[in-house]
Formats: sequence, structure tokens, C-alpha cells
Amino acid sequence: MTDSISGLTNSRIHCLLFDLGNTLWQRTSYDQIAPLEFAADQHAIHLLRQAYPSFSILKENDEESALVLRRTLLTQFALTIEKDPLTEPEGATIVQQALKALGVPEADLAFCQTIFDTMQINLAQARVLFEDALATLDELQQRHFQFGVVTNRYWGGKSFHEDMRTMGLLKYFDLDTVMASADLHIRKPNPAIFQLALQACNTTAETSIMIGDSLVSDVAGAQQLGIVAVWKPYNYAEIASYLAENEGISVAEYNRAQLLLLREQGIVAPSSDYLRRDGVTYLEHFSKKHIRPQLIINHLSELLEWI
Repeated sequence: MTDSISGLTNSRIHCLLFDLGNTLWQRTSYDQIAPLEFAADQHAIHLLRQAYPSFSILKENDEESALVLRRTLLTQFALTIEKDPLTEPEGATIVQQALKALGVPEADLAFCQTIFDTMQINLAQARVLFEDALATLDELQQRHFQFGVVTNRYWGGKSFHEDMRTMGLLKYFDLDTVMASADLHIRKPNPAIFQLALQACNTTAETSIMIGDSLVSDVAGAQQLGIVAVWKPYNYAEIASYLAENEGISVAEYNRAQLLLLREQGIVAPSSDYLRRDGVTYLEHFSKKHIRPQLIINHLSELLEWI
């Protein structure tokens, strides 16, 4: 019996579902992203000046107006998702709410959609793939695994797909198997978005794995359907230290124990709590055993050792 998912659990894995942000790619520096956002927001401000010349924030200088607009938009997204964390709100509706908060009472939804589309930036310039991402996907593809994407994001559509193409990801992912919350209006950890991914990949929960950085959205969300969950935490060192100091085991020992537990139980048990609570950190969720992934990895390439 080898230390792999198949060897330790007798499970046959056929499909790998990936998150994107902090899993396959990460943000570039602020100095690289800020000019992209500023250019997009300036264009939006120009459109607003034409439609609402007396709009109060337009009295500020262009840079300040742009910052206020994006900051208010993101605040409205956060407030709306806090009320309903399982649904991705419509971008046009969020722009409408943002403009109302800034003094435009009833902006036309079609115009709001234009503003929202204008504020989308080129992800291929704002994100960079982890160094081992493409090599790992290459090797996994050669092992004949099927791939899918399950990702939460505000902007989707053709521009997002083109960014994936530019970054070289469409060599591995068919667009039919890319589940983006912006396009489906369903957010992880809603089990429905994972179910759609399984259907698109023509596979089952029992033969699939979800890999992501969010203990709540990716791990707990996937586990609601019985999907094996691999956690790639941004604070890996903190998690490893917690396991060593409080449970007396290494990450590798934790992984082996979790897979043996899966073998014993025969199913992936749903997490006791799969919604993010205000003020509750991932470490608290993990340490209290509210959410426990089947595997923890630091680098994507570690998948090659376990699959």
C-alpha cells in the first residue's frame, strides 16, 4: 500500500477540479495592478461624466474619483455577499447600488452593465502563474486526469476566458468545464457550483478531487458533495506549526491519517460548518476540527506525490 490517495483509500480518481486564485495563480504586485485599475476606472469616470455631469464625485480630481468608484463598488460586493454568501450578485446591480451610495439614485441597469464591463482589468497582466503550475498540469494531463475549474470571481465571460487562453491554461481546461461564479451567479461554498462542475466533466464526486486555497469555499464546499478536498493554504507554515505543536504530527503524517480515515469510513464526511464566520480564521476552523481537508499541500507539484 503506497502513500497515495489510490493506495491508501482504494479510490480511483479521474477528475481534478481546481480553484484559480492562490492555487494556480497569484496577484502581481500593486505597482503592476494599480495602473490597470486606474486606466479602467478612468474610462468609467469618462462615461459617468457624459451621463451624469453633475455627479458629485466627478468634482474630485480624476485619480480620486477613480479610487472612490472602485472602492465603493468593492464595498457593495462585500456587503451583498455577506448577506447571501452562496450567490454571486449581478455586476450591473452592484454598480447601481454603488452609484446610489455615491448620489445617483436610479442609474439605468444597461448603463451600469457598461460601467461594470469597463472596470474589468486584464487578468493576464494582473496575475502570474505559480512556478510549478504548468509543469504540474502537464504531468497530470499525461497521467490522463480530466480537469475542471471552480472559481469565485466578480468578472467572467469572454474577457476572462481570453485571459485564461493568454496564460496558457486552455491547453488543459475546456471552457465547458470552467465554472465561474460571475457567469453562473452561484458562489462557492454552494454545493450547486460543484455539482455543475461534476456534470460538465461527466464525472462523479467519488472519483473527483477539489484543490484550492480556501478552507471554507474550496474544502468545505466540495466536501458537502463527498468530494475529496486538497487544501493549499496561503499560511501553510502556520498550519504546519500548529500540527507539530498541538497535534504532534507533521503535515505528511496528517495527510496519511486523513486518507486512512477516508478508507475506513468509505465516504468524505461533510464539514460541520461550511460558511465563513466573521472574525473566525481558517486556523480556528481547522484547529476546532470544523473543517478538515483530506490533504494539505504547500506547492501544487506536491499533488504528483499523492495522486
